[in-house]
Amino acid sequence: MDGDEKIKILVVDDCPENVTALSETLNDPNYEIITALSGEQALKEVLCAEFAVILLDIQMPGLDGFETASLIRKRRKSRSIPIIFVTAINKEDRYVYKGYALGAVDYLFKPFDIDILRSKVAVFADLFRKNRQIKAQARLIQESERRERARQVAEVQRRGERRYQNLADLVPQLVWIITRDLRFEYVNQRALTYFHLDGESMAGLILEEVVHRDDLDSRKNVWREALLAGAELSMELRLRRGRDKAFRWHLVHIQPEHDARGRVRAWLGVATDIDDQRRVAEALAAEKERLSVTLRSIGDGVITTDTGGHVVLLNRAAEQLTGWTQEEAVGRPLAEVFVVREAPFFREAVNLGSTVAAGGGPDRQAVLIGRDAREWAVATGITPIRDAKGQVQGTAVVFRDVTDAQRLEEERQKASKLESVGLLAGAIAHDFNNILTAIMGNISLAKLYTSAGEQVFDRLEEAERAALWAKDLTQQLLTFSKGGAPVKRPIEIGSVVRDSAEFASRGSNILCDVSVNAQVVVEADEGQIRQVVHNLVLNAQQAMPEGGRVWVSIDEVRCTDGHGLMPGRYAEVVCRDEGMGISKENLARIFDPYFTTKLKGSGLGLATSYSIVRKHNGVITVESEPGQGAVFRILLPASDMGLPSSVSTVGRVRHGHGRILIMDDESFIRDILGRLFTHFGYEVGYAKDGAEALAAYKGAVQEHRPYHVVIMDLVIPGGMGGREAVRKLLEFDPKAKVIVSSGYSNDPIMANYRHYGFCEAVSKPYRNEELRTVVQKVLAP
Repeated sequence: MDGDEKIKILVVDDCPENVTALSETLNDPNYEIITALSGEQALKEVLCAEFAVILLDIQMPGLDGFETASLIRKRRKSRSIPIIFVTAINKEDRYVYKGYALGAVDYLFKPFDIDILRSKVAVFADLFRKNRQIKAQARLIQESERRERARQVAEVQRRGERRYQNLADLVPQLVWIITRDLRFEYVNQRALTYFHLDGESMAGLILEEVVHRDDLDSRKNVWREALLAGAELSMELRLRRGRDKAFRWHLVHIQPEHDARGRVRAWLGVATDIDDQRRVAEALAAEKERLSVTLRSIGDGVITTDTGGHVVLLNRAAEQLTGWTQEEAVGRPLAEVFVVREAPFFREAVNLGSTVAAGGGPDRQAVLIGRDAREWAVATGITPIRDAKGQVQGTAVVFRDVTDAQRLEEERQKASKLESVGLLAGAIAHDFNNILTAIMGNISLAKLYTSAGEQVFDRLEEAERAALWAKDLTQQLLTFSKGGAPVKRPIEIGSVVRDSAEFASRGSNILCDVSVNAQVVVEADEGQIRQVVHNLVLNAQQAMPEGGRVWVSIDEVRCTDGHGLMPGRYAEVVCRDEGMGISKENLARIFDPYFTTKLKGSGLGLATSYSIVRKHNGVITVESEPGQGAVFRILLPASDMGLPSSVSTVGRVRHGHGRILIMDDESFIRDILGRLFTHFGYEVGYAKDGAEALAAYKGAVQEHRPYHVVIMDLVIPGGMGGREAVRKLLEFDPKAKVIVSSGYSNDPIMANYRHYGFCEAVSKPYRNEELRTVVQKVLAP
């Protein structure tokens, strides 16, 4: 066979147009393209010629590509011809595996990259050319040996070996001869350079010493069978480079060399370095895998389609949201898998309309209806998938679940509403509470001059109850005030909830069943928590005018996500009733201030509860359907703090003694408090602001008649208030005992009074007994 003979390439396809296209693609002066329009014709061509590579279509009438390949592999002469399957249909993994199982060296999908195809064919053509050259050279050497046998054997052998070595040294591959026991007998110059050897160090070198151990172990059986059978062998191996001891991948072809008796004398080997090609292929595969893993792992759902709008791919997030698996969805229309409500822009985009053609638009809001009828609020965007020429090949739908985000936005809007109410409440709180203080103080004074049982005393009791009701209403309004903070202490929430629920249901026509399933400590304002429970039980009572049952339970749960809460332990309080339930349209407004569906009520109960829970870093939710009752669920962060030891309270006393300094900007409050404390046996001094209070306190000390307690108003318009006054007073007398009082009961100082130097705090308006008890507690030794 002439070394300049063109390399034959067989193209097999039942479609003449495809045959022509492939022939034109592979047009090269060094190639001779042989074509066949069927498997049968291909088998005939294989019988007549040697081919460097066969491009074989799979889908053909008669003998298909798989059957044709199987028959080619059964013939010894043609079994080593590389076969590249070319298909546009059989893309499933099982067909690919079948192709490789039949001995295919590659599997290309139409349409394919022309440069990649040419490169792959060029590799096998080059390998074929080199093998053909080696075989030709071997034959030439054999011919030379026979012709020169009559001459002097030594001369013929010397010249033959020199010629053989020169030819082998010109080959860019590693060429060697190894003995039957796999010791190197000869290597060409390129092999000497690669293995970093010289003639002496090569002697005795064993092939196993330069082959990667893993490759030897994995191919041991194949290697042994080839050696025993004296058959040719082709495989990919890693060979160690002598210069840096690095292993590089080579395509190794070994064939036996027989003696005159037909026995295997040695083995001829050729190794082609394919390490760079493998690295490129592995990098491409790794990049494809990384993209696949990234696509599967991202939180956004992704669906891709072909130009017909049929699903090609779903990632894991898309499977979870739509309810369709990848296997179930592939090939289905996108509108069947990705079902959205009231989204005309989506229908246009799916049909490859103007939105996609222009490159897609911003994220749009839509409601995704899953396969199980669940609804998800999603933000979605649709973009075209284009090929290298800019032609649209399909669409990519990207969407993410924004249900929780919408829920948080609704919570934010509720908080904004509460905050607006708080601005109004905080503005009127001081004056309103001062007025209530005056009313309740005068009622208390009047009661001191009457006796229980008298008609006037009863009227005063009624007036006092009305004032207390007004105080409660004010406190509910103040719950919304911006900046307010509950006075938190460690409490065992189960006992607080039980007491509050049972008290709220006492005397009503409902049966309250309380279950404390866990002892959970939380840091909370006990009074505010009682108010929340009271509001929930009262709400349940009003939802069951004919009577019924309320179930209240306390548990400890772990929260990992959702509701905007930090992961951790939480106390869960659940209040469930069997009332009339709540309609869907009212459910979204249930926590809004002043919203109520009842004839009686201010619409502040649930709004107050919502605000209190928020200020305790918790959440309150409601679930209800008309006629199915309602379930309110509260989550409050659990605490690892221990409960405080019980402290005995100061008992009620009729009289006391000592000097009290009252600082308040309102003269009527100073007057009322002065009359009350004078009546109870105290000596009282007055100051309208902090400056007067400091002067009076210092003067009393100098006169050796010090004040034992100072009651300071927190806010003095236009003057020094309690915050600055107590600081300066403690600088003068670190042992001074100061009680802070304010109509701004939601002021942060009231919740953290000790931090600012106060001994106790009392919020306006207050009953005389409450204020007396606080004073007695401060004066107690």
